[in-house]
Amino acid sequence: MKIRYNPLLGWTFLILGSVLVLLQLWLFLLGAFSPTIVVGLIVAGLGVVYLRRPYFRVEPQAIVLAAPIGPAERRFPIPAGGSPRLEGNRIVVDEAGRARKVPVRKGMAHPADWAAYTAGLPRGPQA
Repeated sequence: MKIRYNPLLGWTFLILGSVLVLLQLWLFLLGAFSPTIVVGLIVAGLGVVYLRRPYFRVEPQAIVLAAPIGPAERRFPIPAGGSPRLEGNRIVVDEAGRARKVPVRKGMAHPADWAAYTAGLPRGPQA
């Protein structure tokens, strides 16, 4: 199962980056140049990435966080016979007798994807 980034995040970066680029183009037409246009392009590009790439994916044996840019991934193994659980707005995986929080946040995830994934997860700390 793939959980996408919150579209609000992607659209915010895309709009802010586009505004920066347009303002810098306007200044360029007036005769002034600023390298800030590069920042605008980077911010807009990050917005596109957040709209296109998944935030994380859930596999049978692990939760996998993919880097927004590039092939890097972090894996959080799910022990055999175990399952992740929800503590507040965080996903927790038991690892070697201790709870390990997966660094994903509800606010960064697409609301419908988060609700679909967490609907079947147990809540609260296990005793």
